[in-house]
Amino acid sequence: MDRKILKCINTIDEFDIEELDRLQVGIEIQDFTEPNLTDEEVKHLTIRYNKLFSQFNGVKSLHGPFLDLKPASPDLEIRRVSYNKYLRTLKVATQLDMDYVIFHSQINPYLNDPYLIKLNNIQTRDFFHEILDELKDFKGTILIENIFEPTPDLIKERIDMINIPNIKNILDIGHAKLGSVSLEKWVKELKNHLVYVHLHSNNGVHDLHQVPSEIEILALKDLFRKYDLNPVVSLEYKSNDPNREIEILRS
Repeated sequence: MDRKILKCINTIDEFDIEELDRLQVGIEIQDFTEPNLTDEEVKHLTIRYNKLFSQFNGVKSLHGPFLDLKPASPDLEIRRVSYNKYLRTLKVATQLDMDYVIFHSQINPYLNDPYLIKLNNIQTRDFFHEILDELKDFKGTILIENIFEPTPDLIKERIDMINIPNIKNILDIGHAKLGSVSLEKWVKELKNHLVYVHLHSNNGVHDLHQVPSEIEILALKDLFRKYDLNPVVSLEYKSNDPNREIEILRS
């Protein structure tokens, strides 16, 4: 089975087309997570990436901003700022013809009142409907990433409520490892919307973005087989030579 694998880069200066071609992988760019980028800086960065992508035919993914943003905030000003940041990101993604755009779920797992959970999900649904109505040229897939949720239930409810065909789940393996249920539980519950995985590891206490072990990768592959999934796998960790993990994923 052909598996799409991506390498994450933090800045455009790490973009190495020769390496990507040699490894036969796509790319996830994370420059745009920086919360204080000005419109001019975003424009300049977009122009530079556009030139690089003219020579690149792999899968392309963009990680959007996430710090202090909340599409479902009861504060209208915070929602307005969040909307503008998301909109700017999706405009960049449209200009760069990105296949995927990643946003954090922004779910507060300590908010456990059923009414408020439903209200937040409705507001998030309306937020994305509004933003995609405004940006009809966007052709990629929006991915909602688990962050602090201890189980997959809250993020599954949110995706089900949003109910837009090109909004799916990205399962962050490292974040799930900090939760309270097994990785299989995450995969099983999210499988209907799961199209992308962030692969990295940690000590079960802190989000360290460590290189995953062979055992961890093989266990993940077993879950893919068991639930008949073939998501994009993005290597979200620092490695001078990711050949080992890529070979295990493709073997």
